[in-house]
Amino acid sequence: MLIGLVSAKGSSGVTTAALAFAAVLGIEGLLIELDPSGGSIECWTGTTDEPGLVRTASALRRSISAESLTYGTGLAPEGVSSILAPTSGQLAESAVAAIGERLSIVVGDVERTVILDAGRWSRTQTTSRRLSGCNAVIVVCHPTIAGIESARSIVDPLTAAVGCPVSLLLNGERPYKEREVGEATGLPIAGTLPWDSRAVNDLIVDGASRGWLRTGLARSARSALASITANVREGTAA
Repeated sequence: MLIGLVSAKGSSGVTTAALAFAAVLGIEGLLIELDPSGGSIECWTGTTDEPGLVRTASALRRSISAESLTYGTGLAPEGVSSILAPTSGQLAESAVAAIGERLSIVVGDVERTVILDAGRWSRTQTTSRRLSGCNAVIVVCHPTIAGIESARSIVDPLTAAVGCPVSLLLNGERPYKEREVGEATGLPIAGTLPWDSRAVNDLIVDGASRGWLRTGLARSARSALASITANVREGTAA
């Protein structure tokens, strides 16, 4: 299963949500930073190896096979299988463009749930097709008027581009709740992740430990992910 996470603009918490999803999945998950503006996890974790996305892009150019993903996969944070993007926007965009739509072809042969941290999305981007083949796409936003309106503004063009269900994931529990956002937008809500900087920091520093898996962030991520995957299987939006 291929699940893409995006934002309309700003720091909406896409990478945090993608990390949390991948962490609760454990060995059954794979996180891929597919943000053309550059990755964040390498900086957060202090990873110094060549970014895995560059190796993956190179491997996919040689052979469109699931094995190509193994060349770029590492553990960062600890316990989270991930393919990290370069921090440089220029290098990241080049790698994402090189991968093109090859990723969606090989994911079907991977016995994992693949989470794409696709960063900010716009139909004017040269890499706007990077979410091709997703089973579901989630727009992450803060539950504020500005955050909700920004997210809603991309839902129609995003749905047209990806051809799969699109729903919202709220990052934070204030000022508006899921029911209020759903009623105001008419959009399906995948869930809500609590704003918990301590839990995020613990995940980055200590990895997906047993203690972290008992945090409110982990529980909320598990619940939202279960809702997303269940509705994909049922063929509904959320």
